[in-house]
Amino acid sequence: MKSGRRLAPILAALLVLGAVAIGCIVSTGAEKETRSGTAYAASAKYSEGVSAKCEITGYHRYEGENGFRLLSKGDKVAVISPSELPSRRRVDATVSGLRAWGLVPVEGKHVCPQTRTLDELIEDLVWALNDPEIKAVFCVRGGSGASDVMDRLALERIENARKPIIGYSDITVYHSAWTAAGVPSVHAGMSDVFTYLPAACAKAERRMLLGEIPAYRCRTDTPCVNGEASGVLIGGNLSTFVSVLGTEYDCTRIEEPYILFFEDVDDNMREIHRYLTVLKHLGVLDRASAIVFGEWTDLPSDGEGNFGAVRGGEFRSVADMIRREFLSDLDIPVAFDFPSGHGRVNYPLLMGETARLSVSDGVYTLTWD
Repeated sequence: MKSGRRLAPILAALLVLGAVAIGCIVSTGAEKETRSGTAYAASAKYSEGVSAKCEITGYHRYEGENGFRLLSKGDKVAVISPSELPSRRRVDATVSGLRAWGLVPVEGKHVCPQTRTLDELIEDLVWALNDPEIKAVFCVRGGSGASDVMDRLALERIENARKPIIGYSDITVYHSAWTAAGVPSVHAGMSDVFTYLPAACAKAERRMLLGEIPAYRCRTDTPCVNGEASGVLIGGNLSTFVSVLGTEYDCTRIEEPYILFFEDVDDNMREIHRYLTVLKHLGVLDRASAIVFGEWTDLPSDGEGNFGAVRGGEFRSVADMIRREFLSDLDIPVAFDFPSGHGRVNYPLLMGETARLSVSDGVYTLTWD
C-alpha cells in the first residue's frame, strides 16, 4: 500500500508533464500555421541570407507596354489557389486584406473545398483569366500542383487575358508562364502578407499592385560581385524553377537578356548545388546578365548537406558554395541576401519586366525601368 501511495504522485506528475508536452506540440503547430505553412522545428533548421539591410528609396509610376496595367482601387481581383488547398482562415485573411487595400476580392468557386480535382483547380484559373471584370489573380497559397495546371493550359489564355498573377513558392511556375506569354507578374506574399509579414512588406506589395514600383537599396556583409546590368527579371523558388525548364512555359527561352532571382526553402546545400548544376549545364546561368540570390530558409542543420570537405574545405555558407562552385566562370554582377522568399521578410518583385541591378562593395540597388 505504501508503495502504491508513493507511485500515485509520480504518475500524476507524469500525466501533467505529458499534458504540457501535448500542449506544446499543439501550440507549436498553431505557430507554424500562422507563420508560413512550412513545418519545421527551430532546433533542426536554420536560415541564411536573412541579415541584409534593405530599404525602399522611392517609387515610380508603372507604365506598361501594349496596354498592360497593374491595378486601380475598386478593381475586382480573383482569390484562388491554383496550387495546393488553403485553409478557410487563409482565404478569409486574403479576402479581408484585399478589401482593406481598396480592391474587390472575388472568391473562385473551388478555392477552399475539402477536396477538389485538377479539373476544378484549372476551372478557377480559367475563370479568373477569362472574366473581363477580373483584373488580377491573387493566389492564397503555394504548395504543389502548378506544373500540372500549366501542362494543360495554353499560353494564349495568359497572353490574351493580360492580367498579373500574385504569389511565390510554387507560383514560380506561373511566373515563368506569364513571362513566356509576355505578361508581367508579381512575386510577393499571399495570405501571409495579411497575417504575419512586416508592415513594410505589406505596404510595398499594396503600392506595387496599384502601379507604384519600388526602388530597393540593400547592404549585406556577404561578398557580392560588383557590376551593373539590366534584363527581364525571372526566377523565384529555385527547386520549383528547375521544373519549368524545357516546357512550353520555360521563361529562359525569351530572347531578351534576363536577370535571375532565386530563393529556396527546406533544401540543404547539396540539393541547392544540384539545382544550380542543372541550370549551369543547360546554359541558363551563362545567358544571365546578372543574378540576385534571396534567402535560404529552413535549411536542415544536420550538416549532411555540406559536402565541401571533398571540394577543398567545408563550405562556410550557401553563398560560399555558390561563389566557389558557380561564379568563377561568370563575369556578371551577383547580389546576395535580397529579402524575398519564405522568410519573415518578403518584399515584392515585378517579374517579367526589365530590371536593373547595380552592385558595389556590399551595397546593391534593384530598380525597374
